[in-house]
Amino acid sequence: MSLHDIRLFMSQMTHEISSEYARLQARVREDPGTAGSQGEETWAQLLRRWVPSGYHVVTGGRVIDTDGNTSPQVDVLILHPSYPPGLLEIKHYLASAVIAAFECKLTLTRAHIKKSSLCAALLEEMMLREGRPPGEFFYGVLAHSHSWNQRSNPAYRVHQALSDYGEEFTKRPGQCIDALCVADLGAWLANMTIMQGEVELCHLGPLESLVPKGASKPWNSRSTPEPITRTIAHLLGRIGDNQNGVDRVANYLRKIGSIGTEAGVTRVFEGLAADEIPRYAIDISNLMDDAETAG
Repeated sequence: MSLHDIRLFMSQMTHEISSEYARLQARVREDPGTAGSQGEETWAQLLRRWVPSGYHVVTGGRVIDTDGNTSPQVDVLILHPSYPPGLLEIKHYLASAVIAAFECKLTLTRAHIKKSSLCAALLEEMMLREGRPPGEFFYGVLAHSHSWNQRSNPAYRVHQALSDYGEEFTKRPGQCIDALCVADLGAWLANMTIMQGEVELCHLGPLESLVPKGASKPWNSRSTPEPITRTIAHLLGRIGDNQNGVDRVANYLRKIGSIGTEAGVTRVFEGLAADEIPRYAIDISNLMDDAETAG
């Protein structure tokens, strides 16, 4: 079955990023700082092509709350359309108006996932202190490539790191990394459901994520959407849920298969208060009750 024309168009982004990676890698040894900055700008330009007009996509800065506390350095940020243009050059961005933040890497490592897991938790706590609903803020990691060799099953290594550092730093579901995209490997997207008051968090990623090193895989996942396509569709869905105005595009991308169906391991959060549960979490309790009744 051929891909939808829009998905074919979006898949070109993966080829663009791959070409960019080869060029930037050639410059890393002589000027790593410039190569890193160019990589961040590449991701910023891509996001500008897909987020609704009016949103500001900026590079390099920190998030600042009303008490003057600042976050760690963030590579790319998406700001609400209401953000004052006169403050865009200050590089300290108001926490109340930051829609999303991304860490950008040319070559992703396990240490990067650890740092990003901690940063995601710190930024979510900052947003909660500012009075924002849990999970309204979106945190992602964008990488051109990765540091693992193919024999070690890189997708499984990413899944392992997300799981290990999620256990260490994600104490409430809204503190998690919302999307981790490696352009030449896969995308891991946070999916959240509610079952009888318990919140279930799962990072849905490539099927290879669940295959330990050295094990053979009895499937072919090449038909799943490209990592960047999945990440863009997921981001627009979250912006639509939280900020309104983007739902139609996000739903369209879902219908043409841009999110895809992939796999992950569920982590359960128990005993959460209602105001600790991200509002984009889907309550499936009634669906299960209906299914049992029908059965």
